Amino acid sequence: MAQLKKIFVLFMLAAVITVAFIPASPALAAGDCGDSYTVKKGDYLRKIARLCETSVAAIERANPDIKNPNRIYPGQVILLPGALIKGSGSTDIYIVDNGDTMNSIAARFGTTVKNLLKLNPEVKDASVIYEGQRLAVPKAGTPAPGGATDIYVVRRGDTLRKIAERYETSVDELLRLNPNIKNRNLIYVGQKIVVPVEGNTYVVQRGDTLRKIAAAFDTTVAVLLDLNPKIKNANLIYVGQVINIP
Repeated sequence: MAQLKKIFVLFMLAAVITVAFIPASPALAAGDCGDSYTVKKGDYLRKIARLCETSVAAIERANPDIKNPNRIYPGQVILLPGALIKGSGSTDIYIVDNGDTMNSIAARFGTTVKNLLKLNPEVKDASVIYEGQRLAVPKAGTPAPGGATDIYVVRRGDTLRKIAERYETSVDELLRLNPNIKNRNLIYVGQKIVVPVEGNTYVVQRGDTLRKIAAAFDTTVAVLLDLNPKIKNANLIYVGQVINIP
């Protein structure tokens, strides 16, 4: 009997240890949602808001097609703050993220607050915008007047100093363009940083090829290669790379 009890105790102990060391599902990591979230069985807006570190109100503003917050369905794609919706004309739609201001959005898209207000006449006060609010912005990839700024997405191993060197600027200038960065030694992978550029440039996005970029700017791969002598292989470009365009 004592032997059976001993075996039972050892079995229960092994079970507890096994459960304790089962890794948590990465899908449940807070904030690990990106620009959109695909609804799963059992989801509801409050749960999604908590998972993606936003609010139900922000999700509703970002997704005006959600007429009933209590009625979402598996497979439905929900846009989140920080997402950019590609437009067919000269503007895209940007969904305001937590911490955004009209000044920071203007800098991010290489424009001015005055121009943003012109594009968004419903905004009566430049100091009042809301997380999840949809704003029209100059089309992504369209050079700003004078080629003032562009967006760089931080990659593993980046520092502000490395990024500054890449764009031939200074860390102080990057901090000026990105007032949301409070610690010059603290940036994270995937963070979007406003960078200064000269002339007409484009920052390579995920899924881009030289052929796609050429088509978007009404030019040819050959012209892009002439403008970018550092590109030795037309089939090899990378996310975050700055490319000169006509």
